[in-house]
Amino acid sequence: MNDLTIQGDKQKPDLVFSAKTGNLEISGQSLPENASLLYNPVVSWIDEYVKQPAKQTVLSFKMKYYNTASSKMFFSFIKKLNILYQSGANVKIEWHYLEDDEDMLDAGEYFRDLVDIPFYFIPY
Repeated sequence: MNDLTIQGDKQKPDLVFSAKTGNLEISGQSLPENASLLYNPVVSWIDEYVKQPAKQTVLSFKMKYYNTASSKMFFSFIKKLNILYQSGANVKIEWHYLEDDEDMLDAGEYFRDLVDIPFYFIPY
């Protein structure tokens, strides 16, 4: 399986997903006009990845800001990884947030409360 890399800009985040290491990182901002168009290839990649995951899967969010449409897509990633976790796989989510950004912390806590995957909150 190939890795997935999408170079970010002002409207979309950097995505670096490694099938071999299981490190899946999303960083930057996500403000696409059409979130489905941007993220459908990511959903497809995750669908393939969960069939033969790495020994450990770590989904790292290092977001500065994202819109509601992006949030819905992020939750679709998390739900797919939650199914993987429930099957016994080693999965965790690292939620990085600016130390004084309570909104971003709250967003991570909201996602955490909807799934079983262990969340680790990492202020910077």
